[in-house]
Amino acid sequence: MNHTAKKLLVGTVGAAGLFLATTATANADTTHKVAKNDTVWDLSQKYGVSIQAIEALNNIDQNSHLIVTGQTLKVPAKDAQVSENNNTAQAADKKADTENTSDVTVKAGDTLWTLAQQYNTSVEKLRELNGLAADAYLIYPGNVLKVNGTVQATQQPAQTEQPVQQQEQAQTEQPVVQQEATQEQAQEPQLVVSANHTTHTVQAGESLYSIAQAYGVTVDSLRASNNLGATLLVGQTLTINDPAKDPAQEAAAQQAAQEQAAAQAQQEAAAQQAAQEQAAAAQAQQQAAAQQQVQQPVQNQAPAQTQTQAPAQQTQQVQQQAQPAQVQQPQQQVVSTSADGGAIAAYAQSFIGTPYVWGGSTPSGFDCSGLTQYVYAHFGKQIGRNTIAQESAGAHIPVSQAQVGDLLFWGTPGSTYHVAIYLGGNSFVAAPEPGQSVKIGNMAYFMPSFAVHVN
Repeated sequence: MNHTAKKLLVGTVGAAGLFLATTATANADTTHKVAKNDTVWDLSQKYGVSIQAIEALNNIDQNSHLIVTGQTLKVPAKDAQVSENNNTAQAADKKADTENTSDVTVKAGDTLWTLAQQYNTSVEKLRELNGLAADAYLIYPGNVLKVNGTVQATQQPAQTEQPVQQQEQAQTEQPVVQQEATQEQAQEPQLVVSANHTTHTVQAGESLYSIAQAYGVTVDSLRASNNLGATLLVGQTLTINDPAKDPAQEAAAQQAAQEQAAAQAQQEAAAQQAAQEQAAAAQAQQQAAAQQQVQQPVQNQAPAQTQTQAPAQQTQQVQQQAQPAQVQQPQQQVVSTSADGGAIAAYAQSFIGTPYVWGGSTPSGFDCSGLTQYVYAHFGKQIGRNTIAQESAGAHIPVSQAQVGDLLFWGTPGSTYHVAIYLGGNSFVAAPEPGQSVKIGNMAYFMPSFAVHVN
């Protein structure tokens, strides 16, 4: 019995010691590192001490109740007497709050912060009185809230009809890394539009550079007259200030030039065909004339054979006279124009500077074959109008054997495309091409295919 009582006594003493140790631990000062959303009120509830005790121990402003996330706070020991006093004070505060509570209808522009300032209370008390969450920020016009205290003289005017989100830096019981929101109002650059401007609709595949080139303006000018984003959009309308070009007119001019070139090509093809036909006819005439010349001595021989002269000597003489006529073949004689060649070359050079005119054959404008025809006609020689016909105006010779005043041709016989008059050395005079004038050329840069010595 004594042994059992001794065990009971020891157990009671141990339990009492454990209780005292726990109490001593709880009563000793402790520390707390402020976490996000912590408030002095939350800490007072967590550790069972008063707000005033925490603020007094840590030198916290009792008006702003400001604490900072990461801050280390000292929490005073939990004292029974202090706790009782705090409970009594809290009960008195709640009773006073209940007695002084009144209803307020939220207006546009009201926030929990502005209402707390107006009624000389705190945001946390407003949340507590109205059953709001500890992180509640939004109130709406028309909501009825319970408040305690008296309204202040100054009241902020309403600003908007929409729900207002509380700003964190205004919350006295919220975590306190305060951020000052600075908003920069972006001002759009003023667009520059000149009196002389036009518009352009963006097509697929176009860029600012290609559009600027088409209108003869700069990319910077396009940016200054249009509110452009990162990319151009198909169908977007751009303003073009002071355009130096008109793409529509240039396109029409290009199309007209293409049509004119096609027409000229058709005319040249027709002229070449006509020249080939003319050359074929001339060749046929030459062949007929040559055949006629061959037959003429034979016809002259017939009367000689019908003579009835007796002497054999006369017969032999007639045979000797007739025999060469039968063997001899007609040959195309090449008349030397060395004396006239210089005159032809000099006369051709007198037209240097005359503009090239397609189909032209007068001093007002020449093409290549028109110039050669006009020069040779001056000396009484008709050589034809185009290059194909002029190929048949004389004997074909290599370029190395050409003499001053001879014709030089480019292309194969029967398909030549250019003609000039040889001046000697490596020089020739010609009407080159559209846009140029009659001038002297150099065979070192433009070698002819063959030459013709005009009969």
